Amino acid sequence: MLVPPLFEEMNRMRKMMVDVMRSLHTLGISSFLPDLPGTNESLVALQRVTLSGWQMAVMACAQQHQISHIASFRGGVLAIARMHVADHWMLSPVKGATILRTMMRTKVAADREAGLSTGIAELTARAGAGPLELAGNIIGSELFAQLNDAEIPEMENQRIVRLESDNKPGDVQIHGSALWLRAEPDDDAEMSFAIAQDIDGWIGQ
Repeated sequence: MLVPPLFEEMNRMRKMMVDVMRSLHTLGISSFLPDLPGTNESLVALQRVTLSGWQMAVMACAQQHQISHIASFRGGVLAIARMHVADHWMLSPVKGATILRTMMRTKVAADREAGLSTGIAELTARAGAGPLELAGNIIGSELFAQLNDAEIPEMENQRIVRLESDNKPGDVQIHGSALWLRAEPDDDAEMSFAIAQDIDGWIGQ
């Protein structure tokens, strides 16, 4: 099971993740990519979603399909924090506060271009009082608070994969592009195949 990144990073990396799944198929590995509640085809409104709700949904999905190996991308690692019995492959895991800061900086920059003056502290205060729109996402107060406190989970059986340009601690580095930083959705066929190969080797260990 693949767990996608969160918010805009999910949109920017979805093509890459589909390419990873296709490459896994050629390697003889079946995979699926569920939509988190409040995203894509989900009928749940995002502003009603919580991080704990995402964690419960991912856990229920894995149990239903008897999944023992989970590959999580970026902020998707925050949704697997309760699944200590599974084996976890993680690409460039990130804290919830980092995701929120990036989105708030984008909001501040957009407001500045529109002649408005806002700041991180003001947006954080507004998020505590009610839903807050960031990068087109209506984020409820509870989701904001839970994400702000969410650290990268440390699992018993995990493999952290990072790009060669990333100096943070990890188990392996691969060549590729930080697609989550692109202004528009993009892909990197070489990186997608490298990810699939690493997942294949990890499962076969």
